[in-house]
Amino acid sequence: MTQAESTRVIQASFNLGASLLEAVDEESVLRACMRAGCQVLNADGCLFMPLNEFAQNLPPLAFGRVPPFDETYLASPAQRQQCKVCENRHAGRECPFLHGNVEANFIHCVPLLVNERESGLFSFVFSSPPLINQSMDWFIVESMRLAALALDALDRRQFIQSQQLHDGRLDLSDEVQTLLAQREARAVLQERARLAREIHDGLAQTLAFLKIEIGRAESMLAHNKPDQAARLLKDSSRTLGDAYLDAREAIENLRRAPEDHLDGWLKQVAEDFESISGLPVEIEIHIQREFPVQVQAQMIRIVQEALTNVRKHAQASRVHLTARELETELLLEVADDGRGFDPANSIAAARFGLRGMRERAESVGAEFQIASCPQEGGTTVQLRVPLRVGVKP
Repeated sequence: MTQAESTRVIQASFNLGASLLEAVDEESVLRACMRAGCQVLNADGCLFMPLNEFAQNLPPLAFGRVPPFDETYLASPAQRQQCKVCENRHAGRECPFLHGNVEANFIHCVPLLVNERESGLFSFVFSSPPLINQSMDWFIVESMRLAALALDALDRRQFIQSQQLHDGRLDLSDEVQTLLAQREARAVLQERARLAREIHDGLAQTLAFLKIEIGRAESMLAHNKPDQAARLLKDSSRTLGDAYLDAREAIENLRRAPEDHLDGWLKQVAEDFESISGLPVEIEIHIQREFPVQVQAQMIRIVQEALTNVRKHAQASRVHLTARELETELLLEVADDGRGFDPANSIAAARFGLRGMRERAESVGAEFQIASCPQEGGTTVQLRVPLRVGVKP
């Protein structure tokens, strides 16, 4: 990948993350992906065709310079069926989208999967056959995952709002409704800010580092130092692989919704961690109370972040996950026997995401603690949630 291509991918990553955090409806999510995809692939434009009538109300869209077409063409049942059965996702003029267009001569289609169903098709249009390398393809695939995640979040939010209306929220006074709306808006903004920090502290910094390393490798090749360049590219490839695994793990974590009882969800998280890391997880769970969805979601995110730290940094041989009710609180604990670190070190705290975990704990009135010692003793992440926020089954 050239330095120009690397720059495009990095800039598109920032733009896409910012746009998805600000998205308020399905169209803004789709347009963010179309814009970022065109930027990375250097495409002339993009068409989006909704394929799944049972998913969100996704609109047909056009972005950039695209072939002329009737506005109803993208949403017609006949065209939907034709695109559904088409197996040539990298087509030339045989694609019906390009018929009669004297400028475009190639189209690259990428499906959008929502809840494991093919819900739409992004068709990127080119005036000449594109050169799509592995990094570009990875970006497009991951942007589709992020789009599906954002659409799913919008769908859940709309469902919750409809349930609130059904349960009689409109009977509340105008003042109370305004206060509730303001509280919900603040919660959304806080979560967006937290996600933005995580993108900046994680994926964005890794991409920036890789950009510098690729530039160094290009310089070594220009000065006839192929062996040094090869070693640098090998290290960069390993770093990119780690970043890809982190992104996949983060996306899968965010996909999970707290619809099950807390103990079942914790067991599933432990099983997912074992399959990714290969580390065994000893489980001790004794929970009677039910917790509100927002409280349960934050508890699970903290556990997921703690387990991610074990996989990435601890070099542990075993992990212990505990969840049990005490007299006045729920104790949730993740402990490992790996190498520890100094939690008081600000650089280490940022690296291990301690700020984000503390913020999540504070958002539900819980107490967050971490005990660790450099090079020995392992690390224990502990969360104490007041039982008053839960209810007996």
